[in-house]
Amino acid sequence: MHLAALTLRDYRNYRILELEFPRGVIVLTGENGAGKSNLLEAIHYLSYLKSFRTSRDKEIVRFGAPYAVIDARFSDEQSHDFEVRLVLKDGKRFVRFNGDDVQKFQDYIGKLHSQFFFPGDLGIVTGDPALRREVLDLELLRLKPQLTKVMNHFRRAREQRNKLLKMIHPQPGVTRDNRELQQSFTAFSEQMVQSGAQLVRERLGITRVLDGLFRPLHRQLASEAGEQVTLDYFSQVTLDPPEGIAASYGEVLAAAAASESSLRYTSVGPHRDDMLFRLGDGRDLKRFGSQGQMRSAALAFRLALCELSRQRMKDDPILMLDDALSEMDDGRKGRLMELAGRYSQVFITSASAREVGQIKRAAGQVYRVANGRVEPY
Repeated sequence: MHLAALTLRDYRNYRILELEFPRGVIVLTGENGAGKSNLLEAIHYLSYLKSFRTSRDKEIVRFGAPYAVIDARFSDEQSHDFEVRLVLKDGKRFVRFNGDDVQKFQDYIGKLHSQFFFPGDLGIVTGDPALRREVLDLELLRLKPQLTKVMNHFRRAREQRNKLLKMIHPQPGVTRDNRELQQSFTAFSEQMVQSGAQLVRERLGITRVLDGLFRPLHRQLASEAGEQVTLDYFSQVTLDPPEGIAASYGEVLAAAAASESSLRYTSVGPHRDDMLFRLGDGRDLKRFGSQGQMRSAALAFRLALCELSRQRMKDDPILMLDDALSEMDDGRKGRLMELAGRYSQVFITSASAREVGQIKRAAGQVYRVANGRVEPY
């Protein structure tokens, strides 16, 4: 995938910006706060229709402007051209793809392939399980958009089941006839088990594929001799064999009935699962790893997602590395640049003149970002 042209209007600190980009490694340099990350955010938004920095689209519109516009032209490895227009107005998103209005966003997600690493990405390793579940689900939706229905079915069934738990088990001193409620509760529990089991199977499958891609990438990136990290999907249900997940989920859910009557919410299921980064001895990297180890693991995971996209989509994703080189020794920087250089187009941001000097030889183009302008360096 190649981003050939990008136009921003009233996006963040850019009133109007028109750029054309070559293939290869592209470096964006400038002071902190100059707007380097804003450019990458716009590219990421075109891929996933969401920002990695905020859930409030109004924050993206330049102060005082009525709306923001992103126009872009892409091409893939088969020389197919794509034109996208994204308008953010009054907290809503409007998308045109090759001249046609996009009615269902789920039909659009996955058409533009990109992967992004930013400083907060360390949370993939150190953050809450909800973040890792979100990353897995987002990647699943990009590869298999039809899984939107499965995820929505599970979410709705769990929401209804939680409501019924509160109704069937009210506050102390409150009584009611629960026979009809219990029938509905059983029905929603069965729906949740079926859709939840399918979601767990999909997450388990993609985690195991990513683990196979992640291990060699991590070995190449890490500087510690013999350092090993693996990916492991953790669930309260028995995962092997995968075809037995639904039965196991049903059993675990039944066993939790007593505790859930007190909790009054659904306590087991894929909404409680996690993807763990484990050290070679099986310990959790989040608890026992160094800062350098966790950063290498987060970067290797993003590169594994790139490899998965390349294999499944038959097309290189656009790789974006936002301040990825900071806090890395020269050896890791060199290895990261070598790995990143495999892809058709890579965007790297850096505020360090020394870093820019180190990677300039590998870059197809260096741009300086300042005062809402982007110019060749």
